[in-house]
Amino acid sequence: MELGAARGGPDARSWSRGRARVWVVSPHLLVAQAVSAALRSEGVEVQTASWDDVCGDGNSNEAPRVSVAGGHMVIILDALEAPVLEQISGLVEAGPDRVMVVTSSTSAAWWGALLVTEAVDVVTMASSVGQLAELVGKFVRGEPLTDPEERRQLRTAWAEVLDSQRHAASRLKTLSPQQMRVLELLATGRRVSEVGEIIGVTSGTVRSHVKALRAKLGARTQLEAVAMLHQAQGQGRGVDLVPRARQPHPDGEPVAPR
Repeated sequence: MELGAARGGPDARSWSRGRARVWVVSPHLLVAQAVSAALRSEGVEVQTASWDDVCGDGNSNEAPRVSVAGGHMVIILDALEAPVLEQISGLVEAGPDRVMVVTSSTSAAWWGALLVTEAVDVVTMASSVGQLAELVGKFVRGEPLTDPEERRQLRTAWAEVLDSQRHAASRLKTLSPQQMRVLELLATGRRVSEVGEIIGVTSGTVRSHVKALRAKLGARTQLEAVAMLHQAQGQGRGVDLVPRARQPHPDGEPVAPR
C-alpha cells in the first residue's frame, strides 16, 4: 500500500472529531503503527494496538488486554489464513461496531468467510493514504464498502469451498492408515522412492498404494489426490473474485466498483 502525499482535506478530519474510537491493528505491529501514523497525517483520529493485545495470547488462556467493544477496527493483513480468520471471528464477537479488513490477498473465497456477517467489510489495499482515509471515513459512518452483489458472490464462493472441503474430507476417510500416510508424504513434495524409504516398502508398493487411494478419492492423477488433501485441510481456497471498495461519485453519491 502506498502511503503517499495525497490529502483527504477537511472531510477526512470532520468525521473523526467526537466519534467512536478507531483501532488500527495488524499481526505485524510495525505495519499497524505505520498505517496509523499515515492516517493521523490526514487528520484521522486512530489508536494503534498490537495483535496480541486485542486477540489475546493464542498460546494461553490470557484475555485480551485491549477492549474493542463499541469501537471500530481496521485490520491490515497481507494474507488471509485460517488462524487469522478464526481470530477475526473472535474479534467480531468481542463487540466492535464494525471491522474493516484491508488486505492484498487475492484468495477471495476467504473473503466470503468474513463477509458472512454484516459487521465486516473487506477491501483491497488503498493506492494512497488519502484514499485509505476516505475509506475509513465511510467505514465509520456505516457506509458499505463492498458492493452487495460482490458480497453475495463471495459468500456463495465460500459456501462452495466449504462443500468441496467436506466432500474431500469424506473421501479421505475411506483411505487406510497406510494410504493416508503415503498421501501425506507425497503432499510434502517427496518422491515415490523417498516415501518408500520412509515407510519401509518398495517404490512399487508405494505406486500400488497411490493407485488404490486415487481410485477411492476419484482422483485422476496423483497431483489431484494431493490437492484433495490440501482442500480437506483448508488450503488452496483461492477464487478469482476480488471486490474493490466503492468509488466516490463526483457529486458525493457512491457508485458501484469499476
